[in-house]
Amino acid sequence: MSFALFIGLGLGAIAWGLRTTEEVVRLSAAIIGAILLIWGLCLTPQMFLIGAEILTVIAVFRICVRCCECDG
Repeated sequence: MSFALFIGLGLGAIAWGLRTTEEVVRLSAAIIGAILLIWGLCLTPQMFLIGAEILTVIAVFRICVRCCECDG
């Protein structure tokens, strides 16, 4: 169940990054969150892998969309 810890920490870092207003902190949280999510995905058992991957893509995609909105 250590995969759940890393996925939870990764999602928590991404959520913290979304709440901040500074761009450097947001990008740092996204990078840390992505690293933790990848680490969690490597430890995930096969039967939970598809659900964990969908959750990860949705979480990281939200950051990409918010960064694109800032440029416009």
